[in-house]
Amino acid sequence: MLFDDKLSKILKHEILAINSHLPTKRVSLSEAIDGKTDYITRDNSKVSIDQKEIEILNSLCPPSRRRSVLLPIIVVRRRNLGAGAYVITGELLEQYLVLKALDKIKDDWERFKDSNEGKLSILYKPELTELRKKLPTCTVLGFS
Repeated sequence: MLFDDKLSKILKHEILAINSHLPTKRVSLSEAIDGKTDYITRDNSKVSIDQKEIEILNSLCPPSRRRSVLLPIIVVRRRNLGAGAYVITGELLEQYLVLKALDKIKDDWERFKDSNEGKLSILYKPELTELRKKLPTCTVLGFS
């Protein structure tokens, strides 16, 4: 049992270390539109979100929901879901925006919301690569 406790502590420390680039506090899309485009990471780095990416998300997001979208959108590697599987974290709205940005869905927000409540949106490596090319500063990868 002692070995398991030590191993668990070591693994927890390693996961924290590889996730040091994750934000401590995120900004809303509404705040980003108004010019607050910086956030601080766990390792105290300051990261700026690109204005062009904000405009992309702004064009895809229902105006009444812009305060609900938190940037950067965190996409987490989930080994338990299979090779190269990543999950879009956060609210259903963040999943909608990522899938819409990748042209994976044609539905508007209301239709997507009604048909996807409680579902998990999984991305695989090719989609993740496309997402990171399209929205490199509006998205960040985490590891679990």
